[in-house]
Amino acid sequence: MEFLLLWIDELDDFLGTLRHVAPAILRFLSALALFAGAAVALVNFPHPMLAGLAVLLSAALLEAARRRVRAAALPERS
Repeated sequence: MEFLLLWIDELDDFLGTLRHVAPAILRFLSALALFAGAAVALVNFPHPMLAGLAVLLSAALLEAARRRVRAAALPERS
C-alpha cells in the first residue's frame, strides 16, 4: 500500500513539473517543426521559398530602420 502512495506522489510531482515545463516544450517543438517545414519547402520549391524569405527579411530590415528613425526623433527622457 505504501508503494502505491509513493508512486502516486511521484506521479503527482511529475505532472506538476510537466504543467510548468509544457509551454517551453511546445514552443521548442513548434520551432523545430517550422524549421523542418522551411527546409522541406526550400528543397522542393527553391525559387518561391527564396522569394518569400527575401520578403520577410526586407520587411524585418524596414521595421528595424523605422524603429531606429522613430527612436532618434523622440526627445531624450531624463
